[in-house]
Amino acid sequence: MQTFRTDLARDWPAGHTRFGPPTLPSRSGLLHLVTPHELQGLRTALAHGRLPLDFEAKLDRLHEGDLIHRSVEQNSRLFFVLLLAALENSFTEPTPADRDRLLQVLAYVRKDDDAIPDYRPDGFIDDQQAVRAAAMELAPLLNAFKVWRLRHQVPAMWPG
Repeated sequence: MQTFRTDLARDWPAGHTRFGPPTLPSRSGLLHLVTPHELQGLRTALAHGRLPLDFEAKLDRLHEGDLIHRSVEQNSRLFFVLLLAALENSFTEPTPADRDRLLQVLAYVRKDDDAIPDYRPDGFIDDQQAVRAAAMELAPLLNAFKVWRLRHQVPAMWPG
């Protein structure tokens, strides 16, 4: 198994400057870092209808960050409410594979010590890549969920 390396001195010849974000492994290369225990923790939280407290706090911090941080936060929340609606059998379009994929991405975002540890200045690039890959792969499902939500959940939020 190949591991993610960030040692630029070893990866790039002397005198060359590397521009842009680090090249990361494929999505399966990132999500393999998620353990069954981490997935079960999210499933349990989902069954209780709420994010784990540590994950909620992390998303709150991301909301205050730059565009990459806010993108990870907003998509993670979207994925969670979609999974919650699917669990409640309100929104029935996601397949088991779709639900597993979204749960894995959420578990990956929740991890602090993933391919690029979150404490580093560039620590959310890998999280953003995982979220973006899932959002692109599942775009029709996410769009269907947004339409469903506007029709079924949003009207109930307005006093009337």
